[in-house]
Amino acid sequence: MPASINNTDGFWENLRFVAVNERLLAASSGSWFSPPATLRPSPDITAAAQSVIAEFKGQEPWAWKDPRNALTLPFWKSLLPSMKVLMCVRHPAETASSLAASTLFPRTFFWEVTRRDSSIRLHERLWGVIRTSTSIRKRRKVIEEVGLELWRIYNTSILAETREEDRIVVHYDAMLTNPRAELDRICDFFGIRVSDDAVQIVSPRLRHQHAGPAILDADLAAIYAELSRESTISTRGVRSG
Repeated sequence: MPASINNTDGFWENLRFVAVNERLLAASSGSWFSPPATLRPSPDITAAAQSVIAEFKGQEPWAWKDPRNALTLPFWKSLLPSMKVLMCVRHPAETASSLAASTLFPRTFFWEVTRRDSSIRLHERLWGVIRTSTSIRKRRKVIEEVGLELWRIYNTSILAETREEDRIVVHYDAMLTNPRAELDRICDFFGIRVSDDAVQIVSPRLRHQHAGPAILDADLAAIYAELSRESTISTRGVRSG
C-alpha cells in the first residue's frame, strides 16, 4: 500500500490481503468502519485467500499486516489454524483522534453499530450519520466517538479470537520510545532474528496525537488496562468515568 497524506512513509499492507479483506467485509454487508455482525465468505473469496497464502508456501516464517484482520480473523484462522497474532495497542483516545484527523473516512458515510449494552444486533442499528454538509468540528467529534467504538470492537474481536499464548501485544508508545527492546520481544515470541538496523524505520515524528490523562468509560478502560498489562506498559494516568 503506497504512501498517502495520512502516512507519508507508507502503510506496508500487502494489497492482495487487503483486497480479500475488503471483499469479505463487503460480502458480509460491512466495511472497516462498519463492522459486520457475521462474516459470510463466498467460495470465490475463500479461493482468493488461498491463492494469496499459497504464494508464501515454503517461505516460513511470513506475516502480513492489515488492521482489517481484527474483524476478519476467524476467516483467516480457518485457513491458517496455527497462525499467531501480533497485536499493537494504542490509547483509545489517540486512535480516535488520529482517525478524526485523517482522510480515511468517506465524506458521506453511515455507520452501523450498537452499544455493548444494547440488545439490537450490530448490523441492525444505525448509530451515526455524517453528511457532506456536516461542519468540520461536528464531523470530527462524531468520528472521534465512532473511533472509540471501533477501538472497542477491533480489540475485543482479537481478544475473543485468540488465546494469550497465541498472541503478543506491543504498545504503540513502547515501539516509539524503545523500539529495539520491543523488536526483541516480538522476535523472541516468533522465534526469528532480524538485523540490527531494522529499528531505523521507527519514526516518532509521525506521532501527531497524544492522549494525556484521558477519561475513558469503565469498559473501555478495562480493555485498555488488560492489553497494556500484556504489553508490559503501565496505564497510570488513564482514568475511567
